[in-house]
This record gives sequence, structure tokens and C-alpha cells, in this order.
Amino acid sequence: MTSLAQQLQRLALPQSDRSLLSRDEVASLLFDPKEAATIDRDTAFAIGCTGLEELLGIDPSFEQFEAPLFSQLAKTLERSVQTKAVNKELDENISLFLIHLSPYFLLKPAQKCLEWLIHRFHIHLYNQDSLIACVLPYHETRIFVRVIQLLKINNPKHKWFWLSPVKTLMLSRHICFSNMECP
Repeated sequence: MTSLAQQLQRLALPQSDRSLLSRDEVASLLFDPKEAATIDRDTAFAIGCTGLEELLGIDPSFEQFEAPLFSQLAKTLERSVQTKAVNKELDENISLFLIHLSPYFLLKPAQKCLEWLIHRFHIHLYNQDSLIACVLPYHETRIFVRVIQLLKINNPKHKWFWLSPVKTLMLSRHICFSNMECP
């Protein structure tokens, strides 16, 4: 790749990512990418809201995230057409939520919430630092590997490139999706 091509790749915005334009395969924590492509926004929203309700039963302080991230308004928000101020506020809410979620990451309700945030707000593209901070304490788990597999970190100049070997580490060990049986 030429130097100019590398510079352009570094400058590329997440909303220009080709995976956002394709409905053949969709990023997902809980589902196979092809199966995830068949899941509509309402279903993803229901999954996320169910996860949030279950988390509220464990820790009522998650209520502060209901309006900004798990409401009907959030369901219709399209971040790629929002102002810088709206996106900054959204990023702050996502970052705070992920910090708060980290101790619960291994629980299924937390993963359901992440599924919604990945589906709706594309946190695997826009909020990589916060997402990695949330899951890094669980670096020895399969679900950590699933999160890392969602990230676009193949460029050697990317600050999280050092995690790219993790993407293939578990593939050779038949990584399983949570709704599939492991061989």
C-alpha cells in the first residue's frame, strides 16, 4: 500500500466503512454475522432493552442510561447525520455506560446491551477505545475475543493493532457464537 493510501485510510471516517453499507453480514457480538444481517432494528432494540432491564435488577444505577441509549429516541437516532455536539454527547454517554458495564461484562444481560450498541450506534467503529477499556479485564475469555474480532484494527499504524493476533487466536480453536454449539 502506498504512503498516500495509508494516510487516506487513517483519515477515513467510521461512517464510510463498507460494512455499514452491506446487509449480507453485520457486526454482532451474539450472533453469526449472516444471522445478524437478518435481525431488524426492533429486534436488536428489544434484545438491548431486555438486557438493560435485567441489569437494572442487579444494579439500579443503570437507569441513567435508559433515556440516552435505550429509548425510542435512541432507536431512531442516526449518528452519521448528527451534529458534532450531539455525537459528542452520545460518545460521552456510551463511554460512561461502558465504564459502568465493565464489571458485568461476562453476564448475558451486559452482552445483550452491547449487542444493541453495536447494532445501533456501531460502537465497534466509533467507540473502540471505550469498548476495549470495558472488555480488556476479560482478556482471557472467548467473549473478549469476539469483541476484538469486531474491530477494524488490521492497519499496522492503528493503536490497537497489537491486539490483531487475538482475532485469529481463537479461530483456530473453533470459537463459538453464544447461540451455537461448540464442536
